[in-house]
Amino acid sequence: MEAVYTRIFWRLMPVLMLCYILNYLDRSNIGLAKLAFMQDLRMPETAYGLAAGAFYLGYVVLGVPVNIWLGRIGARRGLLLIMLSWGLLSAALAFVTAPVHFYVLRFLIGVAETGFLPAVLLYLGRWVPQKRRARFNGLFLAAIAIAGLIGGPLGGMILARGGIGGWKGWQLLFLIEGLPACAMGLVAFFCLQERPRDAAWLSDPQKAQIERDLAETSTAARPNLSLWGAIRDVRFLSLVAIAVAGSIGTSAIGLWLPTIIRETGVNDVLAVGLMSTIPYGVAVGVQYVNARHSDRSGERRWHAAGSLMVAAAGWCVIPWMAHAPWACIAVMTLVASATFAFTGPFWSMPTVLLSGTAAAGGLGIITTMLGLGSFVSPVLVGWLSDRTHSLAAGEYYYAAILFLGASALILGTRKA
Repeated sequence: MEAVYTRIFWRLMPVLMLCYILNYLDRSNIGLAKLAFMQDLRMPETAYGLAAGAFYLGYVVLGVPVNIWLGRIGARRGLLLIMLSWGLLSAALAFVTAPVHFYVLRFLIGVAETGFLPAVLLYLGRWVPQKRRARFNGLFLAAIAIAGLIGGPLGGMILARGGIGGWKGWQLLFLIEGLPACAMGLVAFFCLQERPRDAAWLSDPQKAQIERDLAETSTAARPNLSLWGAIRDVRFLSLVAIAVAGSIGTSAIGLWLPTIIRETGVNDVLAVGLMSTIPYGVAVGVQYVNARHSDRSGERRWHAAGSLMVAAAGWCVIPWMAHAPWACIAVMTLVASATFAFTGPFWSMPTVLLSGTAAAGGLGIITTMLGLGSFVSPVLVGWLSDRTHSLAAGEYYYAAILFLGASALILGTRKA
């Protein structure tokens, strides 16, 4: 049966990964564009933090209802609507003339994107049994690191040109990285099938075997908790806690890595973009290895929590590298690799506890809570930066959040 899942991988994952690459480019390009538009719009660090965090406020407001709705209409139609919306809104950032415009558009982009990750995770759960899912999830989530690998040099080159035809570099960055998502939404709609039984490229015996594998996993592993039961279950609450921590850590890399590099003394924006690719490049490989080992061993908890503990240690070291660019890059590579390594094993855990509408609602709750944490964190770190004229306090904050989230998972869950 390995050949069947290899075939599924090559039919589904390139499309899904490309969608997520565009998603993360649109989510994190503000981190590099910040180096240019802050002066144009006269924004302090606190205002930038608020604009960055407003994205996640959209998750908080509509996370649960949107994900329940997506569970009913299906992934294909959901992805089409989500990607058309976020692509147009992200491109609209090119036209802002005041900080308030950033706040509003970033909030709306968050609303548009809130269902994307849960929709894909639910979609993969309809194709891939639990014992194989960490590798699929890990490879899908590697798109975050790949987006960083692409976005750094691309954004750096766009900004380094200084603008074309009256357009500023940061405006071109938002346009060039925003509009392709609209086209990719159409590609996903026409190239993906909702379930194995809808796939003409699978034989009837292959479809039947996949259904048996999925049913066997469901019967053997899932406690069949309802949504209300999950809310009261310490295991689910532990998953929420580490999801919040992991999301905060992941977004921190995209939002602050260019600033961290610049504060070591690297002033050329193209050099900042190129140097920022190194942590993402290494993270892609580490993320895959950790997910594959988690699948082979069947262990999820320590593969997820242990990774975030390593990342927390890295954040504690970064303030001591403030004037050493390459030492800082080495530590940020450790932080990025460990943070992204957490994703594959972790996102295989929620659907062990939940299924059906409860799974959609449960993922919606997780999305809502991680949105709340990711909204507060950039605002807090921006405020701390303005008050202390340094990112050090914010870096220690990220370390504490990751350590607490990892501890919650270890203490609150059994092996999954």
